[in-house]
Amino acid sequence: MKWSLRIARVSGIDIKVHASFLLVVLYFAAMFGSPHGLLGAAFGAAVVITLFACVVLHELGHSLVAQRFGVSVREIILLPIGGLARLGREPSRPFHELVIAVAGPLVNVVIAVALTGLALALYGPHMLLSRQFFDSALGPPSFTGLLSSLLWANVALAVFNMIPALPMDGGRVFRALLAMAVGKPKATRIAATVGQLLAAGLAVIGIYVGNLILALIAAFVFLGASQERVNSQVTEAVRGLSAGEVCDPNAITLMPGDMVGSAVDHLLRTAQTHFAVVHGEHLVGTLSRDEVLAAAGAVGLGAFVAGVMRRDIVQIDAGMPLDELRPMFMDLGGRPVAVFGPHGFAGLLGYEDVSRIA
Repeated sequence: MKWSLRIARVSGIDIKVHASFLLVVLYFAAMFGSPHGLLGAAFGAAVVITLFACVVLHELGHSLVAQRFGVSVREIILLPIGGLARLGREPSRPFHELVIAVAGPLVNVVIAVALTGLALALYGPHMLLSRQFFDSALGPPSFTGLLSSLLWANVALAVFNMIPALPMDGGRVFRALLAMAVGKPKATRIAATVGQLLAAGLAVIGIYVGNLILALIAAFVFLGASQERVNSQVTEAVRGLSAGEVCDPNAITLMPGDMVGSAVDHLLRTAQTHFAVVHGEHLVGTLSRDEVLAAAGAVGLGAFVAGVMRRDIVQIDAGMPLDELRPMFMDLGGRPVAVFGPHGFAGLLGYEDVSRIA
């Protein structure tokens, strides 16, 4: 994802922070700094950073269990709305999805139990159950306030994430349990519908009580459930097909000495979105529709394709299943992949090509 900075690497998984995360740190620093000065600002930043450390542990819970089941994990990204573990593919078995989904909230439960034990040791049960301990989370900067914030935040993360609404963890648990009885495609449709109904209810509540954040979360859940349904439909449509089987043998190719104007002409005459640039039998570059149009405006129709083509080519084997290829496109920023079989270059495939097949 663009504007993301890698801050750590655990078990081969890149942990990245999106640049927009800085806004959350600044917001909490300002919120605590306004009444409590520089110390309050430092405390507010510390609360956010330690809280998101718990979010990282939550996502690592998902990721390490996924790796145990043979599912690759490309990265974990911290965003203002939380964390996201990007799996290489969906778990193939419902039981695997169930365990992977539960692992994240279980990490928060473990953290909450550990923090409860620490609070009991420091303050005793009466203080832990008092309103004073709860209110200290929003009070003046103190270790007690930090402990209270982290404890209740982890409880909230565990409970909220287990709401049975896709794409949240609880929704994935719900889908996994359904899939054991009715299969994953039908389970996804049911879980996505339930997720959208719950999201609509949350949105109504958020608007009624004037809680904009709750309404925004509801919108993200609603859209996420819709995307899960679409992804399931596409996955089922391409299941059993390989990259080599769907390459177009009649796709138009360009040569390095062709003019950009020639590529524009092909765009106007065909629905092709990516062009392979070949020299003899060798693939030397690629050009997308957007790159052709940008080049036409920047360097003119008379420029050579060799000067504007993309030379960094992502190669895959013709035998790669399409349902494993689709997640790759999220990392490629619109770039196609070059498919190579036993006889060499077989063709280009882009996200639009796979979606069109589905």
